[in-house]
Amino acid sequence: METGKLIDMVEVFEGLEDWRNAQQTRHPLSELLTVAVCAVLSGADDFEDISQWGRIKL
Repeated sequence: METGKLIDMVEVFEGLEDWRNAQQTRHPLSELLTVAVCAVLSGADDFEDISQWGRIKL
């Protein structure tokens, strides 16, 4: 996926309300959702696969 398209995806997700406790969050919701979408498009089937994909690719 092109870098420009990833930035567009992050910007779309930035418009979502983050309901998590701000003091206990390590990463912005928009970035987590972008990683999750990319991982699923790459074949990830569950949270463990998404986490592993993020560690390997990022």
